[in-house]
Amino acid sequence: MGSELTIEENQKGFTSAQLAALGHAGVKNAQPGDLEVFFHQVQRTGLDPFARQIYMIQRQGKWTIQTGIDGFRLIARRAADRSNETFGEPETLWCGRDGMWRDVWLDPKLPPVAAKVVVQRGQGTFTAVALYTEYAGRKAGGQINSMWASKPAIMLAKCAEALALRKAFPQDLSGLYTSDEMDQADNRAPAQQANAPATQARSTPRTPTKRQLVQVARLMQQGGVGTPEEAETAFMALTGKAIHSTSQLDITDVEALLSLPQKVVEDTRNALTEMVAQAKPDPTPEELAEAAKDPPAVLVNGEVVG
Repeated sequence: MGSELTIEENQKGFTSAQLAALGHAGVKNAQPGDLEVFFHQVQRTGLDPFARQIYMIQRQGKWTIQTGIDGFRLIARRAADRSNETFGEPETLWCGRDGMWRDVWLDPKLPPVAAKVVVQRGQGTFTAVALYTEYAGRKAGGQINSMWASKPAIMLAKCAEALALRKAFPQDLSGLYTSDEMDQADNRAPAQQANAPATQARSTPRTPTKRQLVQVARLMQQGGVGTPEEAETAFMALTGKAIHSTSQLDITDVEALLSLPQKVVEDTRNALTEMVAQAKPDPTPEELAEAAKDPPAVLVNGEVVG
């Protein structure tokens, strides 16, 4: 039976024996088009669906192709070897509510707010940040599920790693997601919100909290912002938007800025430095002529030469 499950290089689709095996593995009632897409991904990645290296799972009526993070690593390693490129993951960091990045997460009571992974492919560096609030899997009642509750740092780092690997190897990993990334796909609203109309829940956008806006403002102040003009310059550098107040930021802007607090401070400082340099007027012809007549004194061999 094992040989009947082997997918040949020139094969055009799943055989009847392979479809029967997939049915036993949980892929039932899938449409032919879904199975064709799955077969394409199996051939493209070289992963074995019958060893559960890659699989198809139905979520809220839609079929999703998933693999584990080890599958992503294997695909990336094969792709790098084919092109004779270096491949590595030099950095994995976690961030807490204080905005500081750490190379190990030691708090047993609180999960990290974000995880960051850096992937090196050839001469390129690819960085990705995953936020706990966006990926943590929850039970039907809204509580964090067991894996995310017991191993939050590991789970979040795997999500960030999948994001970074997909950036570095888009040709090989586009359309694929890890099971860790998709934990949140089955999240349900908390029980106390169960009676709210579905249309209302969908139409209520997320907005930044007052605390988040204050945190962004403080980071900009650390970078040197003290006037409305400086704020406008900093916002343009940080978000690309012509705004003048944190109240004009949306939730996406705020979460992105708070995930990289030190970068916000540095980019703000650089933007203000450039603003000052551009605002400084060029010397007039009269000032240049006056400077030429009375050049500044210099020190030569211990003596002042004017």
